[in-house]
Amino acid sequence: MSISDKIIVQLYFPHFDSPTSSRFESLFVTLSKSDGNKKNISSYIIFPERIIRGEDKRTSILIKNIPKNVKKKEIRSMIENFANINFLGITQDKRIKSFTVAYLNVINYKSVVPIFMGLRNHIFNYNNKLIKTELYYSKFQGKEELKEVFKVKK
Repeated sequence: MSISDKIIVQLYFPHFDSPTSSRFESLFVTLSKSDGNKKNISSYIIFPERIIRGEDKRTSILIKNIPKNVKKKEIRSMIENFANINFLGITQDKRIKSFTVAYLNVINYKSVVPIFMGLRNHIFNYNNKLIKTELYYSKFQGKEELKEVFKVKK
């Protein structure tokens, strides 16, 4: 990963104090452990600059840290404030049972940018704790693949 990628990640994950290599690498180790696999987690990070330049055309993303008491209708409304989506699936977070994860697919890959910019700092108040959402690309890409994963009937 280039130094510019490290700087960009630092901008999107400001809670890591410095962009030094060890701090940067610890971010990916932490994320890959929570993801439950040993894949390079950097492939799931959303870089708006790459989307704007047309280098990244993925359309499916996931939103983590949504409290379980938030209804699907509310999540859809929150997302559609920024862009239109053609799929939304909700599932329980395997790590934290009181949270859900939303998988969504946008109609146009450029719509990922406003969703990311609008929701990356969204805060939920859950049991008097402020919980910040996290957005990543989904390992399942496209409406049809998400439908298959969620077993949605046509």
